[in-house]
Amino acid sequence: MTSATKALSHLAHKAEKGGQAHEIIPGMLLCAFLCFCVIAFKLTVVVATPLELQAGPQIALLGLGLIPAIGAMFYSRLARHRPRMASLYFTVALVPFSALAFGDLGHVVSYLSRSQPFWDDLLARGDKALGFDWVAMLQWANDHPVVTALAYGIYMSAGFQSIMAPILLAGLGRYRALQVSTVALLLTLIVTYGIAWVLPALGTYEFYGIDPSQHPNIAVRVASLHVPEIMGMRDGSILNISRLAPTGLITFPSFHAANAVLLAWALWQVPYLRYPGLVLNGLMLLATPLHGSHFLVDVMAGALNAGMAIAAASILLKAAQRLWHQSVLIPHIHRPAEI
Repeated sequence: MTSATKALSHLAHKAEKGGQAHEIIPGMLLCAFLCFCVIAFKLTVVVATPLELQAGPQIALLGLGLIPAIGAMFYSRLARHRPRMASLYFTVALVPFSALAFGDLGHVVSYLSRSQPFWDDLLARGDKALGFDWVAMLQWANDHPVVTALAYGIYMSAGFQSIMAPILLAGLGRYRALQVSTVALLLTLIVTYGIAWVLPALGTYEFYGIDPSQHPNIAVRVASLHVPEIMGMRDGSILNISRLAPTGLITFPSFHAANAVLLAWALWQVPYLRYPGLVLNGLMLLATPLHGSHFLVDVMAGALNAGMAIAAASILLKAAQRLWHQSVLIPHIHRPAEI
């Protein structure tokens, strides 16, 4: 038996026993497939509509992603199988690739939904049915500026956590958790933009006609920053989607709320960060209606979206791993040696 065949047999044995080493390649391929599908959709829309997309930033993101992706593939080879290094490279590669796929998608969705009415009235009625008064919450926040400032910091921690959580999972060898959380993140984004296409909304700040003079003691993070971008896409005054929006363009469902659930789940996989991560991201959920200018139903829908994405990611990964083992790994092991 050759050394390569021995390595293959060893990996297959680990896979059959539930080992984590060979979960990396199917997960990477699944993430690449999801990103490719979104990129293909975006390019199709651009080609079929008056929308404009600058090639320079797209090529730059592609190049930034390919470099660590090559490293991930290199360390995934059987001859140099180092799952920790492969996972770290994969984590780095996912940042530009996900930006390439989803960075302009908010503008695309706003354009595609231009004939749809805004659904803020329905969302507001949902809040009312739940007994939640967003305007009263804003007044309370204005009366408690220190608490609101702390909530702002917690709300903004999503960016830092989103970078550090996958790096921690990769570095600590939590490969299964890394794969589930990254696939779930991509699924959550796809569902978020898909729903926003059908149910566009502008958010609480715009719906209730709030002016900054009504809360002089505090600053709300999102407020109406996204509204000019959405309206520009709808009326055709903005056609170039290669632009950096000051904030996200999606109100329902809240991706910030979904991300809080995803981050709490990811950090739960690291024993000494379980409860700090749970508390921090629980507080982020509480800060999202105010600083994200979200209805409460936005937050609830975002959290539900994330929970369903985690379950779906686990199922998809198992299917991808089974397919990989059947079509690539096992046939190679049983292939007769060349004479």
